[in-house]
Amino acid sequence: MGDMGDYFNDLRESRKQRRAELGVHCPRCREVRPKAHPSILLPGQRCKVDGYRDPRPDDRLEAPP
Repeated sequence: MGDMGDYFNDLRESRKQRRAELGVHCPRCREVRPKAHPSILLPGQRCKVDGYRDPRPDDRLEAPP
């Protein structure tokens, strides 16, 4: 695969890893639609379905040590 293909594959894998480590289920989705799968939110992310915003601070904004 070309360089761009490898780059996008790496980007997708890093997103999957970050979502698995930091993702939490949207509590508002669980209340409103208990039978549907809740959205998985990252810190500071807004739920596209009901507008709930995850109150945790966005970890990407901090400078690495």
